[in-house]
Amino acid sequence: MYWRIGGVEHYVLNLEAEAKEGVARPRPRSATFSGTQPSTVGVTRWASSPCRQLLAGATAQGVYLWSHKPFAQLSSLVYETTEFGRIADLLWAPSGDTLFVILSRGYIYELSVQRRGDRVLEYVFATQHYFARGPGEEAGIGGVGLAQRRTFRLPDTNSEVVCAGAAQYAMVATKSHVYRMTWAGALKSSSTVSEVYGRDGDVVVVQMGVLEDTDMEYFVFSDGSVRIIGKIDDSEESADSTEIVQTLDGPDATALDFSAASMMMAVGTATGTVYLYALEEKQLHRVGRADGSGRVHALRWAPDGTAVACVHATGHIVMRTLLGREVNSTRVGDVEFVAWGVAARVFASGARGAWGLGFARAMSSAGSSVSLFSDDMVLVQARGVDEGAVWRVEHVAASYSGVNAPIRVAACSADGRVVVAGARGMAVSTGHGRWRLQRAARERTVEYTALAWSGSHVVAACVDHGRNMARLEFWMGGRALDAPAASIDLDAPAVVVSAHGSAVLVLSERGVLSEYALAAGGAQVELRRTVDVAACGVDARRVREVMWAPGACGDSGAALVVVQGAQLRVVHDGRASNVGRAERVSISSVNIGSMHSAVWWYDGAQVLAAPVSLDDFMSNGTRALDRGPSVHLALDFYPLVIAADHGMVIGLDQDMGNTPLLRGTLFLPALLSHMLHTSEPDALMYAASFEHRRFFAHAMEKLLHEALVNDMRLDRTVRMLAHFAQFDDIVVHCARKTEAAFWPRLFEWVGGAAHLFVRCLNNGRLRTAAQSLLVLQTMEPPDVAARCVVQLLARAARAKSFGLCTEVLRFVRATSVSDTEMHALYVRLK
Repeated sequence: MYWRIGGVEHYVLNLEAEAKEGVARPRPRSATFSGTQPSTVGVTRWASSPCRQLLAGATAQGVYLWSHKPFAQLSSLVYETTEFGRIADLLWAPSGDTLFVILSRGYIYELSVQRRGDRVLEYVFATQHYFARGPGEEAGIGGVGLAQRRTFRLPDTNSEVVCAGAAQYAMVATKSHVYRMTWAGALKSSSTVSEVYGRDGDVVVVQMGVLEDTDMEYFVFSDGSVRIIGKIDDSEESADSTEIVQTLDGPDATALDFSAASMMMAVGTATGTVYLYALEEKQLHRVGRADGSGRVHALRWAPDGTAVACVHATGHIVMRTLLGREVNSTRVGDVEFVAWGVAARVFASGARGAWGLGFARAMSSAGSSVSLFSDDMVLVQARGVDEGAVWRVEHVAASYSGVNAPIRVAACSADGRVVVAGARGMAVSTGHGRWRLQRAARERTVEYTALAWSGSHVVAACVDHGRNMARLEFWMGGRALDAPAASIDLDAPAVVVSAHGSAVLVLSERGVLSEYALAAGGAQVELRRTVDVAACGVDARRVREVMWAPGACGDSGAALVVVQGAQLRVVHDGRASNVGRAERVSISSVNIGSMHSAVWWYDGAQVLAAPVSLDDFMSNGTRALDRGPSVHLALDFYPLVIAADHGMVIGLDQDMGNTPLLRGTLFLPALLSHMLHTSEPDALMYAASFEHRRFFAHAMEKLLHEALVNDMRLDRTVRMLAHFAQFDDIVVHCARKTEAAFWPRLFEWVGGAAHLFVRCLNNGRLRTAAQSLLVLQTMEPPDVAARCVVQLLARAARAKSFGLCTEVLRFVRATSVSDTEMHALYVRLK
């Protein structure tokens, strides 16, 4: 998930190179220069390159090329005539070396995007300054030129072109037809608008494209309807034979985008609502809905498919999860286009300018803390949420980030050390603002694709481009990065690496899961077992998390818990079954009585948990998931970590600030409520393990409040709480925070308000006794309440707690109905 970090960059494009104070600034070169430089104000169409490093913008007569970061113009091509019409759209070929310029009268210019070896911007700094180059700026920006190759003409040049789309092939729509072309310019097939719409109607296509990795296309029409088109069969002869696979008539769609990484589709509407669909077995299933304000102008999925950036007419860029949860919102202005750059940067443009936004992503953590990483820095949770959590910010060494930024993968150890990897090589922090780097030869040739911590070892999956092979490496985190402690050759590059104790799980892109055992010292690594999850129906390219389900079965009977796209799945007995929708999953250990552990997952709205008993554990651990969740926890922030030793769910929240806030909530009351239903002794032992925590009394108050208000297992809750020394404090605080109508039911099990007051006096809990006076005045007769006040004042006076005496007298004065009652109280005190 993505959180905004830093301010919003507003790009002011005066593209004329200037000289300042005698220091020459290199001018961005162009293949064809018109003599006048444009700004983004005149750009009507944008297109981001497949590598997400370049942006192509079109005005009525010109095409311009910019780099994403830094935002600088690299090339321009301006046409002197409008004989073939104005520029209607731009399409990038998947290779990134061809750009189609679609003209309104049905002509297509094929442009060659030529990368030159020279450097356009060198970042030359004055010798009297000691400025370090920014992330990715060490080598400057390579030159890129635009050159026209050929011109194509559509069969129908009398109908105006309205839009275009691209993926495996180019698509161009006029008011009457839809044409499909190869990137070599050959006409592949064509359809009438009525055929893709399904019936005759006065509609035009406003957006279209191909669902990547499928043989289906999508069309958004001017009436707001959406059509999904697919082939009738897969034969080459039936290239023109298509049918409507699915129709989405309800959304009133204005924008649409599809993510091949998560197989999710987002549809924005005129009312501001965003609908989320999952593509499963060639059918779209609605899995989420996010309400917003203002028409959705554009939306774009993040490269990893875990978030979608939505642009609303109100000028806000809203980041939403793949199941619709809004994470943050940024108002930048009138925005009509949005695109993702390399890593976690977003480019937005509108009629009044362009903006750049930087985001941070969550990294895998071996402990119970939250960690984030951006292009060139990491944020690590410094203290627990219950202790006032703050961020520890570490900037990656400039010598590494200058060449290899942006950071692409990262992992945090249980003690707060971080390992990061960019374009090549990796760097490991020492925890004191310093970084260990690899040797230059290794850094230039090795690309790391997944990272994890196993104790004090860094587990790194990489591709050695020098040897053209994939490896799994084990490094000692506290030593120099000269050579790995152990290394294993892999058949295919790894996409997911996770560590669980001494076990390391590695999922390759071919769908083979391997478990390795790391011996003490890390010098020896043993392969324990392999599972072909691809044969079970799991798409490894879309798996984000994988772990063993809690179970005592051996190699043949173990089950896997997998998050694939937006689906939580269990792989067991050679097949994969769906549990429910999930964005994240975690397993926490309990090991109390008959309860072994719990499987937690987040479904986009709440945190769910399936407790695993010892009986479940002794089978295969999947029975608990088959029964479904027993614990439901609603949150007002996005959860990232289940801190089992703290009894908390920790996550992030972001409203208006440029740095996300650490938040936490207790899951202990919800889990204890379930345990009280199954086994009171287990619940007592589990609660006792948190008695030393500062939040224990507050957690028990929430447990008692839920049992009281919902009338669920109140007798069992009171019996369990009576074993703790803070029982009286818990009862009094809970009563004061609950409506008086529930008090009779509470004190029916506690033993009466007067009895509780006397117990507090006998135990020396004078302040708790004072707090119970409000309950006494409601539950007991006036003479009993007055006698209790006298006893409390006398005891407080003997203890020389005069401040408490003042508070009690002030309370009595505020609640007495007449001066006669106060006089009677003074008489009794004397």
